[in-house]
Amino acid sequence: MQLIFLFFLIEVSYNWNPILSSRIIESIDKENIIIKEDYQIIAEGSFSISYQSLQSYRELYIMFDAKTNKSESEILILVNGVRRNIIQVKGVYNEFHMKFQHQAPNVVIQIRIEKQTKLEIRNFNMFVQECPKDCKYCLSGGCDLQLYESCDQLRYKDLCVEECPDGTVAEQNQCIQAGLKEIEQVKSFLQEEFSTIQKFGDQKLLKLNFDNDFNGQLEIVFNCYSNQKRNADQIIKVDLMKGQSQIMYPFLNTYINLQHYKECKSKYELECVQVKGLFEIDFLKQHQVNIDSYTNGIQQMGYWEVESLKIYNQTKRFYQCDIKNCNQCSFNNICQKCQDQFYLYQNQCIKKCPLFTILDNYRCINFNDNQPYLKFLVKLESPFQDLSEIFGQITFDLKESISFRYENETTFIGGGLLDQWKRTTFSKQLNLGKHYAIRIMFNISLENSTLDQDSFIYSIDGKTFKVLNNQTYIDQTLFHNKNILNLNLGCKISSNGRCVISNYYFMTMKCSHLCQSCTGPLQSDCKVFQPNIEKFDYKKFKCFDGYYLSENGCIVCSKGCELCESFDRCLKCQDIKEAEFICKTNL
Repeated sequence: MQLIFLFFLIEVSYNWNPILSSRIIESIDKENIIIKEDYQIIAEGSFSISYQSLQSYRELYIMFDAKTNKSESEILILVNGVRRNIIQVKGVYNEFHMKFQHQAPNVVIQIRIEKQTKLEIRNFNMFVQECPKDCKYCLSGGCDLQLYESCDQLRYKDLCVEECPDGTVAEQNQCIQAGLKEIEQVKSFLQEEFSTIQKFGDQKLLKLNFDNDFNGQLEIVFNCYSNQKRNADQIIKVDLMKGQSQIMYPFLNTYINLQHYKECKSKYELECVQVKGLFEIDFLKQHQVNIDSYTNGIQQMGYWEVESLKIYNQTKRFYQCDIKNCNQCSFNNICQKCQDQFYLYQNQCIKKCPLFTILDNYRCINFNDNQPYLKFLVKLESPFQDLSEIFGQITFDLKESISFRYENETTFIGGGLLDQWKRTTFSKQLNLGKHYAIRIMFNISLENSTLDQDSFIYSIDGKTFKVLNNQTYIDQTLFHNKNILNLNLGCKISSNGRCVISNYYFMTMKCSHLCQSCTGPLQSDCKVFQPNIEKFDYKKFKCFDGYYLSENGCIVCSKGCELCESFDRCLKCQDIKEAEFICKTNL
């Protein structure tokens, strides 16, 4: 029963597997510790749980029930010495779940508790999300290969390379197949010599003449010299006209916007780093590329020069995509968009979203995923819950046997071998908080029912709904904004049948916490805003200039931005030199 129960609590996935190998439980403070059949741990001091020789996984999922001898205690969770969580444990059992990326073969989980605290833990289990077959590391979601453990450069097939080979270009540290065709030699369309030394802080203008407009790629190789080989203070910005620009940090040893990063011959007693950028441009017949530079430190001496320049026709990139019915993949064979009439779910393209998922922009999202606009008030998720927690108080009682049963990774109510739920009814009053709609979902089966009038009945604030079919999936959304809701449900069976319920959820569609009342989940759906939102103009219903409205209130725009819609969407940059490098408008 222990193992089956734990499978249900996590998102069901083909590559989540429990750790069944033996574990070592040891006291840290040499205090008393009792282990009951490897199911319950009773400790009067800090202790550790260790697993050895785990292989080929990318994530850990830890789950357990815990209570203490106090009304509330603070428990620190460390994994291999790294603090992962601080949990508040009360005097009654509560469930705790933690998921995080981790790949060490040996795992030591430390449970640190306060003095004079007695902690009881039961159902402690750990699952891993395994890597694909024959893959040792897979933190990126696909296989990173064994070599990539120490690769801080570019990745090409099973190699770690300094520069992508011909026929490929770099994208997010991966070499992607691409068709690049150089259109002509630089000197035939460049108006002036470009190989002159510039100080960081200087500009250089490249003027290009073509026979006609076209879309293509501009490749520029820079030699950069500095007295500090690694710093974030010296920047190169390439302005490509039409509001396009790219920022390069030549001394950060990062491949963002770079095709290669390598050492070169030093000059002026300064270290030299060579970087190559590849930029997509809508070239005009007469085109100008302005290269600007910036240094933020007075002590940062540095120079740069253009080593070479090439122009290519439009590039087409080819991503491997082995996923059936997927229209567009990114690197690592991750589906980004399915074909028409298909929906993306767990990196697969399917015809219909599974039960108990939400459709969001052609993607099926699990309820177990973080849903900021949903508040679950009732969830049937384990056989250890109380019946009153799910359905409320019994209002009509014939002393019928109604119990929990767990089978095939699903928890049922009323499905026990001796259960006979025929006439019992329940009533539950819920305090909903700010919301604009409610949603109730469940599977109902009238098992062995032989009479047409047999039914399952539920009512929401006096509005009654009747289920007559032998087996039915209910998924109902109702607009609702009252704080208090009364829910009644029960069986009305006269034959030898019985009611069995599974996958029972009751939830509200929440307003933004910035709203006093709303018509939808977003801040823009507020009918009445909360008072005292800092930096908010209640006359114009927006934040003051220099701030944008988020779920956390009015947040300052990104550095260098004067007016914005979000942190990543700047409408107007500040009129200062530094803003030219770190701010980009998105009109």
